[in-house]
Amino acid sequence: MRLFLGYLALAWLGIGGWLLVDPGALANYAGVAALSVNGTIELRAMYGGMELAIGLSALWALWRPRWACHVLFMNGVITGGIAFGRLVGVLAVGSASVYTMSALSFELSAAALCWVFAKRLSGEQHRG
Repeated sequence: MRLFLGYLALAWLGIGGWLLVDPGALANYAGVAALSVNGTIELRAMYGGMELAIGLSALWALWRPRWACHVLFMNGVITGGIAFGRLVGVLAVGSASVYTMSALSFELSAAALCWVFAKRLSGEQHRG
């Protein structure tokens, strides 16, 4: 589980840091581009700042293991929500790119693992 939390931290911190510095990178690999200064700020906030915060939560759980269950639950809810929205988008347009399917694979597997590990930790905490 600690290895998985480390993976989540690296994944979220890496993409969040990158997009905070270079939100225009989304245009190249996801087809998402800002149309205004406000749009660039929004991309930095939602793709940079929010993803950095998610990654920092995983680091926090590595540093303070008593928070791991809560952080895994939160990451499961967030990645599950993103996956749900992405899946609705795929169904609405009737197709998906390689990028979309790769992102959906990450989100669904991360959400599932978060829920499994959080449930396991929750059970251990209630028994011990």
